[in-house]
Amino acid sequence: MSRRNRAGRRQYISDNKADPNVQYVVAQQGVAAPATMPRNMRAYIQEGYRSSKIVFPIVQHIARAGAGIKWKHYTDESKKREITDPNDALMALWKVPAAKDKVSGSAFREAMIAYYCMTGNSYILGINANQSPTAPFDELWNLRPDITKKKLDETGVRYYEFGNFTPPLRYPEPFVMHNRLFAGNDDVYGMSPIEVVAMQIDTQKAGQKWNLGLLNNMARPGGAWVTDSLLGAQEYKTLKEEIRKKFAGPRNAGETAILHGGVKWQSMSMSPLELDWLESDEKSDKDIARVFFNFPLFLLGMADSTFSNQEEARYALYTEIVFPILDMFQDSLNMWLTPRYGGYLGYDQEDVEAIQKRLQEAKAKESERAQAEFTAGTVTFHEAREIQGKPKLPVKDFVIINYVPVHVEDLDDYIASMAGKTINPPAPPPHQLPGPGQTTVTPVDETIPDIPDENTPPAKPKPPVAPAKAQDDIVEVVPYDAISREQYRELLRAKR
Repeated sequence: MSRRNRAGRRQYISDNKADPNVQYVVAQQGVAAPATMPRNMRAYIQEGYRSSKIVFPIVQHIARAGAGIKWKHYTDESKKREITDPNDALMALWKVPAAKDKVSGSAFREAMIAYYCMTGNSYILGINANQSPTAPFDELWNLRPDITKKKLDETGVRYYEFGNFTPPLRYPEPFVMHNRLFAGNDDVYGMSPIEVVAMQIDTQKAGQKWNLGLLNNMARPGGAWVTDSLLGAQEYKTLKEEIRKKFAGPRNAGETAILHGGVKWQSMSMSPLELDWLESDEKSDKDIARVFFNFPLFLLGMADSTFSNQEEARYALYTEIVFPILDMFQDSLNMWLTPRYGGYLGYDQEDVEAIQKRLQEAKAKESERAQAEFTAGTVTFHEAREIQGKPKLPVKDFVIINYVPVHVEDLDDYIASMAGKTINPPAPPPHQLPGPGQTTVTPVDETIPDIPDENTPPAKPKPPVAPAKAQDDIVEVVPYDAISREQYRELLRAKR
């Protein structure tokens, strides 16, 4: 786009247009070769970021969203304890990286993220007065990736060159932190997302220039004024100047063309309707946004905008784009910068308003899970409070077993005491268990009358029996439930 191929002009000769005037006009104007964006970091910044109507807002959204997140100095990687010393040198440097030039921390981080998104590379320079490779830094600076070069040898990185002047500045490797986007076949520099969509950006800019050219040339596509007579060089120049003066430019748009000598217009290219430019332009915007870390289209006004969609888009911007980029910078800073001061430097996700609601919902689910596991006896009291994010209480830790709280240190004794009652219960008394292979027979008294059931018809009343005269006639009365119904019936049939 910035470098136009001018290796020569081609002469266009059409077999269908034998008019010599058409050949003469086209030979004078020529057919230009397409111009494409150079594949270097300077072009990615100039032609991509500074000249594209879609790349600029995408990079700005990502950089400004990441720059507004607060960073904190923690004691360790767990991020549970924050260092709140007002004289903390690391936080003072991170809030004001360059005090002399009044560079704020948010502006510094915005440039850091923007360079990474534009070129796939980010260089941070640390400066200290004594030039010690391990001492704390006095200032931090972002180096422009388009004028920074990485010099290596067989042992690794030797130094970094900065500047487009002679000789360039050289900075030893310990003073520069380089973060790069994975490039596949390049082990030195990162790959810019603009390189992937360079053709779409070229197409968009060419279309915009096309529309501008239409406005400057009677809002018509390219073509030629054709006459049946052969024009000389002076006549051609006069006619062209007259046409440009009377009909070219937005002021003369719609002006009726009245020319003498049989001059008529003949189109030589597709019409704007055939190009379907608007639909193609919108598709290119979507393709570019997809390459830039799948940027949400709702934030660009390219999709149906509702409150719910906007909320989801902002949430996706942070969770899918900003946080992964900051995670990469956080890890690099804690390998390069934080060891000079101690502790751990990290950003606070809970500071982001767009995801606070989601974090609260996630914490509520974790709290419910901790409560359920504590009630089921799978976690202890202190473990449940830790999952819920609550401080530890100065009490003995315990666990719930069968709705009974048991201290953790007494758990072995409790299991031992319950083992005999639950795991090995005592055997029943010996007299209740019959011997192996034996059958117990219970004698039945057959003198007991039968027990009538519901299917037995009522028996006729019998006359009263005279008192027994002898001891043998005395019948012992036995309750009917002492024997079974069958035994009782057998007893009655035997007596009859």
